[in-house]
Amino acid sequence: MVPPLKVASPGLRFRVPPESIEALERLRDSYTGLLTREALMEVDLSVLMVVQLTLQQMKNAHAL
Repeated sequence: MVPPLKVASPGLRFRVPPESIEALERLRDSYTGLLTREALMEVDLSVLMVVQLTLQQMKNAHAL
């Protein structure tokens, strides 16, 4: 896997529709809610981790 820093380019701009961010936030909140109520399977924890990382990368991209 290529490290994210090698792929990122400060000159590269992209636009993420707000609906996409909202959908990912709802998905994150849903998995987080499940995590507080019951033990999640490993695959569920993986999905939660990927969603959190994707949201963070989107927020970092908007900050540039």
